[in-house]
Amino acid sequence: MLSDEETNTEPSTSETTNLATSSTNRATDDEDQRQSTSVVDPNAGALEVPEDKSLANTDEYIRLRVITSDMTNEVHFRVKAATALVRLKRSYCSKLGFQVDELRFVFDGHRITDEDTPKSLGMINDDVIEIYQERTGGM
Repeated sequence: MLSDEETNTEPSTSETTNLATSSTNRATDDEDQRQSTSVVDPNAGALEVPEDKSLANTDEYIRLRVITSDMTNEVHFRVKAATALVRLKRSYCSKLGFQVDELRFVFDGHRITDEDTPKSLGMINDDVIEIYQERTGGM
């Protein structure tokens, strides 16, 4: 004959408690994971790197005004501080139909060379570059 224990298909109360506790633990673990993902700081563990001022200035743009000597024509340019001013010269000349060697570009009384940059000349926003007709010859 079969005993009650053998025919009983329901788990004992201690087994039921363990199953309920483990499923409750899994539910709490899932909630903890959901909460932890929603609360996690995206910058946690990120290193803060101080900005290198020399690198930051290379991408800085400067507004420059290019004015003819008789003040009849003014053109505005926006250039990077580290860009050679030969690009500005070429652009100006192509827009107005001049050759680069026909004009003299001057900033603060000094002729601008092809290798000069706004940074090397100490230019700031709205600085003025003057343009003069190049003259050759003499006695």
